[in-house]
Amino acid sequence: MTRSLLRRAASWAVRYSDYLALLVLVATSIPPVLVRHGSLTAIPTFNFLDGSWLLDASYKAAGGIWLGRDAAFTYGPLFQGLSSAPARWIGISTGAIYATWYTLPLILIVVATFWTARLLLPEIAAWRRALLLLLAIIFWSPPDLRISLALLAFAIFLRMTDAVVPGKGMVLRATATAAICIAAFWLSADTGLYCAAAFLLCVLWTAAVRPQPARLAILAIVTAGIFAALVLVTNLALFSLFDFQFWRSSLAIASGYRWFEPMAMTKPDKRLVLESLALAIAVFATVSWWRMPGRTRTRRPAFLLSGFCLAILILQSALVRSDHGHVVIGIYPILFLCGAIAMDEFDAPLLSMACPAAALLATIVLASAYPLYTPADVLSRWRHMVHPVVTCGAGSREFDRACLSAGAAELLTSVSQLVNSQTNPGDIIGIFPYETAFGLASRHQVAGGLLQSYIANGEYLTDLELAGLRHANSAFTLYFPDGVVTPDGVISVGVDDVPNFTRSPEVWFYLLQHYRAAGSPAPGVLGLIRDDTRAARLSLVDEGTTGPAGPIFIRTRSSSIELALRHWPAAGADFIKTRLRLNYPLWWRMRKPSKLAFRLTFADGSERTIQFVVQPDHLSDIWIYPWDAREMGTYFSDDAGQWRRDNRPTLTSLKLLVNPYDWISVIPNSITMEKIEAVKLQMK
Repeated sequence: MTRSLLRRAASWAVRYSDYLALLVLVATSIPPVLVRHGSLTAIPTFNFLDGSWLLDASYKAAGGIWLGRDAAFTYGPLFQGLSSAPARWIGISTGAIYATWYTLPLILIVVATFWTARLLLPEIAAWRRALLLLLAIIFWSPPDLRISLALLAFAIFLRMTDAVVPGKGMVLRATATAAICIAAFWLSADTGLYCAAAFLLCVLWTAAVRPQPARLAILAIVTAGIFAALVLVTNLALFSLFDFQFWRSSLAIASGYRWFEPMAMTKPDKRLVLESLALAIAVFATVSWWRMPGRTRTRRPAFLLSGFCLAILILQSALVRSDHGHVVIGIYPILFLCGAIAMDEFDAPLLSMACPAAALLATIVLASAYPLYTPADVLSRWRHMVHPVVTCGAGSREFDRACLSAGAAELLTSVSQLVNSQTNPGDIIGIFPYETAFGLASRHQVAGGLLQSYIANGEYLTDLELAGLRHANSAFTLYFPDGVVTPDGVISVGVDDVPNFTRSPEVWFYLLQHYRAAGSPAPGVLGLIRDDTRAARLSLVDEGTTGPAGPIFIRTRSSSIELALRHWPAAGADFIKTRLRLNYPLWWRMRKPSKLAFRLTFADGSERTIQFVVQPDHLSDIWIYPWDAREMGTYFSDDAGQWRRDNRPTLTSLKLLVNPYDWISVIPNSITMEKIEAVKLQMK
């Protein structure tokens, strides 16, 4: 009797093993704080860059301020709602947000991957889908909801376009497709573009390999019409019927990503990308050529053609922002789709078992050093479920339901006290450049049209940020000069080595014209109070240091271009302003631009190298502060005598450095330098 029950239980477990894998992954995705609300969250190192935007996004949602409507960012209101929901449920705090901000997105990643596997592999044994799910979630990629939903949308569209040829229900399919694409844009602009591309690829390649392509053309046209109608519905929900700000902001971020977020790729990651690309070509080409029938859609030409194209399209993101995390995310579609092909069942039993075994063996050999669900991680979560963390350990201190280092906790406390002493409850404050975590810490919303600036914003996003600052008209602002070292490290530092002033000079000058210094609660932090009289009293006096130069043709991969300085003002200068244009070949849009920097040489023999980013093929103004960035806070004083050190050396040489980030970078054809000016700040 017992053996019979065990056999039936084992048979049931094998039959529903994919559902069991789903339940296990979802259960182990739940953080202890959702069960034990009194738990504290340990944050060993507080990241004021990425940590600030994830805290600020949730705090804004709790205050009814939504991305896409009130501020723009990489993510949209759907992602903001998902990431903030658990913390809003148990009570907004730094600890609650850190512990739960990715809980719902992670669960959706697991569910989306599960259904993608079921849609692509509906008729194979459940254990094969379970193996694909476990390998994909645990080993093949750091979790990214945008990519997982794009692959799910691809699987849905593949089924829809395949069924529309002999079937009916075109309007229903078109409505579902348009709704999925709209929801994807609400998650993030790049997800929306990936989903739209997935649909078009499925329509194109299904029409190419199946009869009656006219029906698919009609499906695409009807879908486009319904999508346009839903765009207007989105406008009405966020603004007004014909206000397209959400779409303009989303497309500005998505289209600018290639030039304002570049990062170099390391040699190991280059090898990883090339190996993944070779794997995709080998697997898809072999299956297409061999034409051995399988039981699933992964053997059909429409899947092979559209899936390969979509994977290569998503790989583009890894070619631009090429740190290891983005590289692994970029190659994930290749790994998942190749894995889906490997899990198919063949008529040859040996081959049918060999492919999953090969996928498993390759994963074990090449697995990431940081899999998502390790036994130690799972056991730690369950241990904290039973015995929640209610006190901070030695060397840490509690702040807002989080255990931080003593220095970080003291910094957040002292700055919050300054903010609250200068403002009233409910006031909106300003923060420059990106430490918006202090908004949550002091329980004040942060002004601005962008949740966080990029390495460079471009004209549209800069105007959006300034419009948000002007609308808020904050009475108090926090300013963090670059490079001030505290006992816990540096609070503010340039992003990807681009100084924050050079990243957002328009915002810095707006603050300079409307705020003056009002105390410093800690090193590296300056409080500013509003003083609109400064706009009339401050002026910038510029003096040309060189005439127009160009076009300067670039002949080599790495160039150092001497920019002749006619003279440097005897009275000195505070800033350098250059106006230039970099002319690139068209194919930079499939790769990424070059790394740019100015090398400054001074009369005392010292040198400084300052990186910057410009939009290709556009005339751009670049602002540089050539001195110690820690001194920039002195310009907010009403005493001009405090602005400058007396021993600033004379600038004697200025070089423009043009170097590739990596093997993907494109070198500009030529550079036009319209002017270089020395600019001095004066006050009446």
